[in-house]
Amino acid sequence: MKAITFDISIPRIAAAKLLGVVSPRAFVSSWGPVRCQRVPDPRLRGNDWVLLEPRLAGICGSDIMQVFFNSGIDNPLSAVVSAPHIMGHEVVGTVIEIGAAVTRVRKGDRVAVSPCLSCAPRGLPACASCRGGDYPLCHHFFDGGFAKGIHVGTCSDVGGGFAEAMSLHESMLFPIPQSVPFDAAVLADPFAVSLHAVLRVQPEPGQTVVVYGCGSVGVMTLLLLRALFPQTRVLAITRRPEAKPLVERLGANALFTSRRRELICEIGEFLKAPLRRPLFGLPWLQSGVHRIYDTVGSSETLEVGMRIANPRASIVVIGVAPPKRCEWTLLYFKELTLLGSNAYGLETVGGKRANGIEIYLDLLAHNRLNVDGLITHRYPLEHYAGAFLAHHNKRQSQAIKVVFEPRLQVPEIAVGARGWAKRYASEGQGKVTRHQRDGTPHGDSRNS
Repeated sequence: MKAITFDISIPRIAAAKLLGVVSPRAFVSSWGPVRCQRVPDPRLRGNDWVLLEPRLAGICGSDIMQVFFNSGIDNPLSAVVSAPHIMGHEVVGTVIEIGAAVTRVRKGDRVAVSPCLSCAPRGLPACASCRGGDYPLCHHFFDGGFAKGIHVGTCSDVGGGFAEAMSLHESMLFPIPQSVPFDAAVLADPFAVSLHAVLRVQPEPGQTVVVYGCGSVGVMTLLLLRALFPQTRVLAITRRPEAKPLVERLGANALFTSRRRELICEIGEFLKAPLRRPLFGLPWLQSGVHRIYDTVGSSETLEVGMRIANPRASIVVIGVAPPKRCEWTLLYFKELTLLGSNAYGLETVGGKRANGIEIYLDLLAHNRLNVDGLITHRYPLEHYAGAFLAHHNKRQSQAIKVVFEPRLQVPEIAVGARGWAKRYASEGQGKVTRHQRDGTPHGDSRNS
């Protein structure tokens, strides 16, 4: 089968880093660690495993950090990744084969994937974290019958969703309601990530919160704040002015797109909050916003967040950008709370405790969320260079959510990145049109 693979090759990574100074295309060229290639078909790993045909697989910011190797050479999470591996963890698809002991799903079911490789998939008794539903904090990412890995897409033994088929434990699958199309269901993972972050520190009625960043996790955070916390005043921050119509549709009260200094001043003016100006550096607000959901996680967003935060406010970090210096004096001065938020597990909404994936699918089935138009780019597996570049440079591509659609047909040419990188540059970010989708033998993925 075809799959997009990643290999930790020091010479390739070094070459890509060197050439990447000239152009990011180096990372998805023949010099880089990513390939679209033929690999062996997956097998059932046990009686409680299934084979899945991925129909759509979303590109996550963590995939981009991996491809472009911009997380820092000393990133501690390299300890829980094995290679080579098939990438992709935001997956929806169709069950094509089941093991003899499988009870949760049947052949032909449409399902969404919760990708964590915690105790249950590894065939181990539940650790303390897994017993509490905190699967991303599992103690056994190194143990069990296969290689280390946090989730599918980081494990050399359990392939990810950027492929024509994958093998998964039945506990990782959640049936998609008949009324929910794949195009909506594929956003389950970023929604669940956002949900977990907001539930870490819930906003109170009347409070003002900021969503920093308007990628897929950011827009999902806006969406769920409006759906679950309608009495909250929500401000959005992004560098992309073209996002204004979408942000307004999702219910943000205001959008800010300026650079750091102007941004702080504009938010202060909006809040009618007194501005403090130090001898050097950026101004800050004496009183500000109560919650900040930072989907970028860069030194800049953290620093600005602390400057616009109210005393004793909470900043929840969802995204992780490359590390740089951060001026964080205001963390102690304002007695701020800085929280990390890692993926999702069992979450509680409206008195009901369920996996974040299930909560999202239920909200969709009851028409409480409108995610139309959030998928802006879709690609066949062979176009991986264009897909990763579109996500990497969202300001140019204007991408919100970029997905792979393995069923898409492409011309029979050599599978390699160089040609697709050139095509990406010459074809307006390489968007795959509806005409191309409908021209495939399988038709449109949205409703089947």
